[in-house]
Amino acid sequence: MSDQTEIATSRIAAYKLTGIQLAITIVIALLLYALFDDVPAYSALLGGLACVLPNAFFVRYALRGSGQQSPLIVVRWFYVGEAVKLIMTCLIFAACFVLVKPLHVISLFVTYLVMMMINLAGLVLIANNHG
Repeated sequence: MSDQTEIATSRIAAYKLTGIQLAITIVIALLLYALFDDVPAYSALLGGLACVLPNAFFVRYALRGSGQQSPLIVVRWFYVGEAVKLIMTCLIFAACFVLVKPLHVISLFVTYLVMMMINLAGLVLIANNHG
């Protein structure tokens, strides 16, 4: 498989994983809304988005290169993408704590952690399919 094809395949797989995370976030929020009320539901939605949105940015940023680029440039895009992803995550959490009242902190963080576990499991599956 050429480098260009491998990058495109990885990008598609990463976007699919991000879409799955978004869908599961919405399902969790809807379940919490049905079982409890709107505060845990929108808190869970925000927690999921705190993971999904930075991941989507990372995929777009870090996997934007072509197979023609030097490995040094590719690694640089990954480092910059990861740094921006971390900053975005911190800003989203800060905005949640400052702007959203009331906030159900447990729903926020549990949904975030669930999305992180899905991300990790998805990356393992992607790596196993490519390796």
